[in-house]
Amino acid sequence: MNKPVTLEALERAMRNDELVLFYQPKVCLLSGDVIGAEALVRWAHGDASVLSPDEFLPMVESNGLLHDLTLQLLDQLVEAIVGLRNCTVVKHEAPIDTLPPVSFNSYPNLSLSINVAPNDLASRSISNHIAALLQAGTIQAAELQIEITESAVMSNVDLVYDDLVRIKDMGVKILMDDFGTGYSSLDRLSQLPFDALKLDQGMVKRMGTSLQNLDVVRSAISMARELGMTSVAEGIESESVYNFLIAHGCEEGQGYFLGRPMSLADFKGFVGSEHDFEGSQIGRVHQACLNLLRFRKTLVDAAFCSRVGAGVALQSVADPGLQAEVARTRLGLWYFGIGQRLASHAVFHDIEIPLRQVHASGLKFLEQLERHQSVAVLDQQLAEIDQQIDRLISLLHSLERSILACKPNGQPINGRL
Repeated sequence: MNKPVTLEALERAMRNDELVLFYQPKVCLLSGDVIGAEALVRWAHGDASVLSPDEFLPMVESNGLLHDLTLQLLDQLVEAIVGLRNCTVVKHEAPIDTLPPVSFNSYPNLSLSINVAPNDLASRSISNHIAALLQAGTIQAAELQIEITESAVMSNVDLVYDDLVRIKDMGVKILMDDFGTGYSSLDRLSQLPFDALKLDQGMVKRMGTSLQNLDVVRSAISMARELGMTSVAEGIESESVYNFLIAHGCEEGQGYFLGRPMSLADFKGFVGSEHDFEGSQIGRVHQACLNLLRFRKTLVDAAFCSRVGAGVALQSVADPGLQAEVARTRLGLWYFGIGQRLASHAVFHDIEIPLRQVHASGLKFLEQLERHQSVAVLDQQLAEIDQQIDRLISLLHSLERSILACKPNGQPINGRL
């Protein structure tokens, strides 16, 4: 049993660098690759015992030491980032449902994330420190991620908002930690500059207890997608949970099933070792089908609003993802990004032209609305879009079947589905 923590011992531990970062691996569920880690503080005693944060962080916070500790740990994290650059990260080598020999790579670097407190953001100390590191070229923006809990954000929005925006403008990704603990207003969430939602580990662990809890996780993944954010699941402790998250399009995950928090030396060995984490985009292909239906609904909503009130601005209804370049839209982001890992499926290449056609037809439809074209013209254009969407959904279903016809190692399964 550990001795009670005293303030004197805690301050001595900070001076002696006994408060150290452990690294819990993060895995891309679309590819099965290790893509980084979350840095978690531990107290490494001289007697070889290791204390968890619950045993000393309350005293850190109550004695006003959190700010100094955060800056100290951020410097540790930077050293880890630099040290990891020379590590060979083992990637999956081209089974059918993963990376072809020459293709798109979404994760050129390992990214390490660290938690920060509202006061650190309000004082701008963290963002100033990060800005100096980036300007000096010590780290690259893609190598660092900032996490802040949902409760901390929602209780201190006015304090942290400006600094969150500043950090995001630097190119550093910001993750909302412990999402699903019940604090977020959807309206407020949509206005905050987050790149990812980390599904609370309690929510993930409860999936096996009821259908309702499964639906909560599905909804959280869908919400992240609708907001243009990455979904990250914490608390993955079994293969069944891992597979469920893959099937529903969750993009990243961490948990004991993938790897426990470990020292930097052990993490370096971890990323340099081969792992058999399955990666599949089956859930993302299904989401692409749902995106098409949402795309059509956007057009119909715009047409309805245009008809019932001339003063209704189409831009307030039309999907903000309807940009001129299809690769930047919700429709195309997956296909022209991580989806390129599916390039060895023959049907994958048949999707690009119909995808571009649907996008172009949607833009044309909105232009016709703005020009107040007749109902007959609009009806004809919508009918053409319906045909294009039907064709594209059929191709996506074929891609799903092609993925299902392969084993995790990429080898075809005998017979057909």
